[in-house]
Amino acid sequence: MCGGVFAQTQLKIISFNIHAGYDAPISDIAAFIKEQDPDIVALQEVEYYTNRTGANTPRPINNNINMLNELAYLTGMHGMFYVTLEKCYGGKFGNAILSKHSFDETRRIMLPCAAGTEQRNAAIADIKLPDGTEFSIVDTHIDMSKLDNGMSQIKEVNRIPQLGKHYIVAGDMNRRVGTAEINELSAYGRWLSAGSSIISVTIRPMGGW
Repeated sequence: MCGGVFAQTQLKIISFNIHAGYDAPISDIAAFIKEQDPDIVALQEVEYYTNRTGANTPRPINNNINMLNELAYLTGMHGMFYVTLEKCYGGKFGNAILSKHSFDETRRIMLPCAAGTEQRNAAIADIKLPDGTEFSIVDTHIDMSKLDNGMSQIKEVNRIPQLGKHYIVAGDMNRRVGTAEINELSAYGRWLSAGSSIISVTIRPMGGW
C-alpha cells in the first residue's frame, strides 16, 4: 500500500457531500470546512449556477451561485470543479476538490452507468507538497440507486492508479464497511492507506447545522 511515501508528512483529508446546497448557506459550509482546517476536501453534489426554486423539493438558498468558487474564496483554498451533469436546473452538477496546495494537473473520468441512472465521475487532481511529495487525490460519488452500477463504478475507479505513482481515494461511496463494493475498493493494492501517516476524516454534521 505504498507504506512509506508520507513518512514525514501528515495530511488531513475530508470527504464532504454538500447535498446540492440544500442543508446550509454556502458561507456556513465554508466556515465549517475552515474550522476543520483540512489539507484537502473532496466534495460531492456541488452545483454551478443552478436554480432549484422550482424543483419538486424547492431549495430556498444557494441558488444562482458558483458553489465551488464561493467555497474556494471563503476558505482560501485552491479549487477545481468537475462537471458530471452538463444540464441541471439551468446550471451544472458534479464533484469538486479543495486543496491548500496548488494542482499540478486535473482530469476527470466518467464512470459507467446503466440506462436511466444518473451519470457519475471520478475527479482527479495531481498535487505536489512543499516537501516534494507527489500524489493524486481521486474524488468520486458512487451510485446508490442500482447495486450493479455501484460495483461497476468501483471497478472503474480501481483502474485509475498507475504503477509507480501514489493515489488516495475519497468520496461518497454510498456503501457501508463490509459491503462487496467497499471490500472491492479496499482490497486493491495501489491505494494509499490511512496507515501511511495519513489522517483521513469523513465528516457530515450531525443534527443539522
